[in-house]
Amino acid sequence: MTATHQHLQDMVQAWAAGRTAPLVLPAGVTAEAITFCLREHNVEAALGRLLPEAARDEVFVNNVNLSRSRSDFLLLEYERLLPILQTPDWQPALLKGAALALGTYSEPTDRWFLDLDVLVPRPEVDAVCKRLEEAGYRHLEGKRDPLFYEKYHLHRIMLGPQGSVVEIHWDLTIPGSVYKHDVPGVFERAEGCTLGRHRVLCAAPVDQILHGVYQNIADGFVDLRRILDQVLLVRRLTPADWAYLVEEAQRTGMAKALWLSLYNVKLMAGVDVGDDILDALAPGSATRRTLRGLQVSAGCLERRAPQVEGYTQMLHFLLTPTERQRIREIFRSLWVGEGMLLDRGHRPDQLPGPGRRFMIWLRQVKVLGLVSYRAARALASG
Repeated sequence: MTATHQHLQDMVQAWAAGRTAPLVLPAGVTAEAITFCLREHNVEAALGRLLPEAARDEVFVNNVNLSRSRSDFLLLEYERLLPILQTPDWQPALLKGAALALGTYSEPTDRWFLDLDVLVPRPEVDAVCKRLEEAGYRHLEGKRDPLFYEKYHLHRIMLGPQGSVVEIHWDLTIPGSVYKHDVPGVFERAEGCTLGRHRVLCAAPVDQILHGVYQNIADGFVDLRRILDQVLLVRRLTPADWAYLVEEAQRTGMAKALWLSLYNVKLMAGVDVGDDILDALAPGSATRRTLRGLQVSAGCLERRAPQVEGYTQMLHFLLTPTERQRIREIFRSLWVGEGMLLDRGHRPDQLPGPGRRFMIWLRQVKVLGLVSYRAARALASG
């Protein structure tokens, strides 16, 4: 770990301990390097106050102000949209950044987020999207065809006239995933939070934790914001919440990944949830050794997943609930079907032929070989 990443971890631990006084930059750590890390991880608003005054240049201050303004704008937009989104029979549940900002962070704008994630019942999705269109929103496809989201994903993306993005979720895990989530229970457990003149529903801490774990699996444990989130969320759990969380993680296949998430919180933030919790969730000894050898917490600080081919896939294989499912996931990673091709940006009426699919398959075989090699090295060094 570099001196800069070590100081970033020191800042996380100071923040978790409630420190507000700035930390002196140690030898070998420049203001430019540490502010770059804070911006790269989108934690400049939360951790920026721990920088010495001299390290906060005009660019950094402007970034913090922009982050806070964006969060304020999106929360105001949700306040405006809520009467459009809800019906007399149900109200959407806020997820992820906006819900954490309102329900968990003492200063909502400390939590950087880029869009509004709302969970609605699946039968209501079309009607919600139509009402958003009437309010000036339009569907945002990006590189993927809409068919990808309908068949192989869990939300639609809508872009507002002023640049706000709303993701309409009907599920919290993709179709066919080895992981699950109790979606009806999210509505039942959701907590009421005040937003301007409205009372809004925010996903409960246990659901935010599990959804954050699922996101960690999906992106390779790369997001430092989720470490901060979990520090605050675990402090809100009652003994009954912990019992439910452990049982639900085991039921949904996310026990190993929750163990790794909480283990990272312990290493990076100095917040220990207790050996009884970690032992109840822990994977087998070989998997633990491999994960230790991979140094996943350092990988988060370094944002390793986007830089190392196959890294995210390797973590997914290691955290898959059972050996049988792991073998299934390995074979699925080699299947060049419609879902993979749509995810890569191909249109459903212009899918590649056998030759191109074979080349993609060869590429996947190469990645699988790299994954196996790195996992073996990590096991040996763990």
